[in-house]
Amino acid sequence: MNPKNNQDYWINETIGLLTLSLMKGVGYWTIRNFAIQGLSYKQVLKVESSTEFIEYMKAAGCKNANQAGEIWQSSISEIWEEAVKLYHTLKRQGIEVIHYKQHHFPLKLKEIEEAPQWLFVQGNLSLLYQEAITIVGTRQPSDDGKFLAKYIGSCLSYWKEAVTISGLAYGIDQIIHEESIRFNVPTIAFIGTGILLNYPANSEKLRQKILEKGGAIVSEYLPSESYSAENFVRRNRLQAGLAQVVIPVEWKPKSGTAHTVRFAKAANRQLICLKLPDWSSSEHPELSIAQEIGAKIFTIPGQESEFIKMVQRLIDKRSSSVQMDEPQKNDINSSTSEPNYRQLTLWE
Repeated sequence: MNPKNNQDYWINETIGLLTLSLMKGVGYWTIRNFAIQGLSYKQVLKVESSTEFIEYMKAAGCKNANQAGEIWQSSISEIWEEAVKLYHTLKRQGIEVIHYKQHHFPLKLKEIEEAPQWLFVQGNLSLLYQEAITIVGTRQPSDDGKFLAKYIGSCLSYWKEAVTISGLAYGIDQIIHEESIRFNVPTIAFIGTGILLNYPANSEKLRQKILEKGGAIVSEYLPSESYSAENFVRRNRLQAGLAQVVIPVEWKPKSGTAHTVRFAKAANRQLICLKLPDWSSSEHPELSIAQEIGAKIFTIPGQESEFIKMVQRLIDKRSSSVQMDEPQKNDINSSTSEPNYRQLTLWE
């Protein structure tokens, strides 16, 4: 049996990932590079000497390799035990970790450029295998933007096969999450921080509502990793990649939403934009940009039926390709079981 099909292997890999995340001077990029190199986190941690550990760190691009080696030498067993406790803390909060090489990692995210090597998922993990519509936009929407976002929300009842995706940010994103909840559509929030952080400020209540209504919070960052401009930009590729339809609402040519638009184009996802009858290309240059890269643009009011039907066709076209097979369902079910604490030892 391939050990990488074994539940215990992946539990230990998750704790290896958490152990590395707790080591001062070891960050997201170093750990990601281990995964891309095909290395087991636990095997990296089980080396026989600090010199060998430092060599692994340098090969993964760690700028603090010598410091990491000293920490490994003095404290690795204690950090592993701390990571085991963190693992159980995540489990108690309904947070699962899935890895790129696991059978049930979402295929749509495996297909994108710079695919994530792991995901922290709080809430309904099965949503990652359903058809999805990503709806994002400016943090400071005008009344027009709010109207269009709420109009899209009112259409969600037509697309019951799909879940929504957005980024929990102020403005359009939070409107979409709220409208999804209103119309009983599960919604996924991809965040640009670690899964244990609440960002933006005062988003805790909305985050909790998303979970209570069968939604999910997803992050590829280390559990307590803070926000950065780079993190938010990279997060946008996941929002675009997991959906088949991406609808940007009122955005600027140089903005986070513009990154999502470009990622959608790169991932061959259908872009759809809405506009009001009096919107001009000079006032809304984003529409010209979107049209140049293949976006379909609908005027609201006026083309409601065409818009709704196009989204439905795209969902119907893809729905059969995102269904979970039995091995995936079994993998998800097994990933939620609680392991024996005594099995989670580093030197086994």
